[in-house]
Amino acid sequence: MTTESRSTTVTITNPAGLHLRTSKDVVQAASQFTATISAQNLTRQSPFVDVKSILQLMQLQARHGHTLLLQADGPDAQVALETLCAILTTFGA
Repeated sequence: MTTESRSTTVTITNPAGLHLRTSKDVVQAASQFTATISAQNLTRQSPFVDVKSILQLMQLQARHGHTLLLQADGPDAQVALETLCAILTTFGA
């Protein structure tokens, strides 16, 4: 089993920002992966938080137009990031 380390950025497109309902969907999706997944709000220069924790994810205070850095480490890191980016970019469409 190989360990991958991947990162990507995503911009919040929903006018309401990263609200509780979407955060719940992100946490549920992230929890299905074995990879360790963290996020940082680059716009606010927040510390990294665990994406598998709804309380930590809400601490990002991600608003419309904010850019998040997602990092994943583990065998399914690439798939995890692709899944989370799809959720974060379609919830406001």
